Amino acid sequence: MAEVTLGRTMITVNKNGFGALPVQRVSVEEAGRLLKKAFDHGITFFDTARAYSDSEEKLGLAFEGIREKIFIATKTAARTASVRCRFRGFRWKRRGGC
Repeated sequence: MAEVTLGRTMITVNKNGFGALPVQRVSVEEAGRLLKKAFDHGITFFDTARAYSDSEEKLGLAFEGIREKIFIATKTAARTASVRCRFRGFRWKRRGGC
């Protein structure tokens, strides 16, 4: 599978990412099966958003224990990191995070 580097991040992922919008329409169990199958077939980049209902939560549950092997991109309407972090209730562990 072809790979691409994300900007200047030095993060390399496969070009075929998984857009998680449809995950909001299925059960937690079905989402888990679908996401794990994508991972098992080489997908390491997953894109989600707060607006996709519960897809962020479903990704977290599906990838418990293998989180360090994948990359998750998410989107928010928050204009600053502090607003995002207060809303989410957790702290980021990366440069420039909360």
